[in-house]
Amino acid sequence: MAGEVVSLEQARRDKEARAAFGRWQRRLGHRPAAQASLADLPDSVLHLLAELGHQATLALYDVVLGVRGLGPGEGYPDLEARTKLEALDVFLFLADQVRFEVMVRLGWLRPGLLRGQSIVKIAKDYREFKAEAGREPLRLTRAYPSYEQVERRMGVEPEAVVRSVIPQALAAFKAALP
Repeated sequence: MAGEVVSLEQARRDKEARAAFGRWQRRLGHRPAAQASLADLPDSVLHLLAELGHQATLALYDVVLGVRGLGPGEGYPDLEARTKLEALDVFLFLADQVRFEVMVRLGWLRPGLLRGQSIVKIAKDYREFKAEAGREPLRLTRAYPSYEQVERRMGVEPEAVVRSVIPQALAAFKAALP
């Protein structure tokens, strides 16, 4: 009788993905593959996440808490203070990445170093990714409709300019959805 070889690393990644994405089908109507990146998500799901409604917020907390073995997103309020603060930091970082992906799809933002990285890996190793992302400032492209108005500020405070565009990007992305 031949035994099946099981990769412990793959089993661990699959377990993390189940914990991270197990409720996404119910919350967002889509369950990503274990190694899915934000770039792999359908526009409709990315839009829901970017709007940060209740279910989308829980879905992002599912990822943040799930990869740490802390349960579903609903458990966030019950976390110990230090753990809660770290989870919030990861949540905000992940929410930023979702919104930057919206801008990349609009053609308004150059893809950053994190594009293509697995959602689970970003949530799990966010400190490393946050440091990596900080080495290369975000840059709007000339495709952004009001680029000329913000071009001068881009040289001084690119991150602030990009963040100021988020509401406009969300509206444009929503309008472009079928």
